[in-house]
Amino acid sequence: MKKLFFFAGLMIFGLLSLSAQKHSLGFRSGSGEISGVELSYQNKLNDLNRFQLDLGVSNRKGVDAFKISGLYQWVKDLPKIGDDFRWHYGIGAGMGFISYDEVSFPNQDYGSNLLSIDAMIGLEYSLFNVAEIPLQIGLDVKPSLQFFNSYFDILGLDLALSLRWQFEL
Repeated sequence: MKKLFFFAGLMIFGLLSLSAQKHSLGFRSGSGEISGVELSYQNKLNDLNRFQLDLGVSNRKGVDAFKISGLYQWVKDLPKIGDDFRWHYGIGAGMGFISYDEVSFPNQDYGSNLLSIDAMIGLEYSLFNVAEIPLQIGLDVKPSLQFFNSYFDILGLDLALSLRWQFEL
């Protein structure tokens, strides 16, 4: 157990010593039925565009769900609010799997695939230039049109708060 804490501390120290900006890794947590808490990664392609990959899992009321989604995003500065504020919008797709508890859902087929068309619009703030902390805080809405599932709504809407660590490889 001590080795685990040592390596975790070493990794955190390594991340703290990296300079910020090209990549972001963290968590996105919101109101989504399928995604629940997501591991979220962003890769900055240039000053105006980036790619975001989210991996979410959920376990609610006898339903286990897993979803991975990728979004291409356009990023715009908001200089009237502040230098470190940006807003973004994007579109992408997702896929996943839903598994049902046999006791809670006796008439279900106990598993189904999920495909989705996803969109996103959001606001974010970076603490790097203000406090030299490479942390990004965001609030976004992620609507999705979901296919091939029998439990969740065909139109999903996920309002989420995200915290991501920004780093350069």
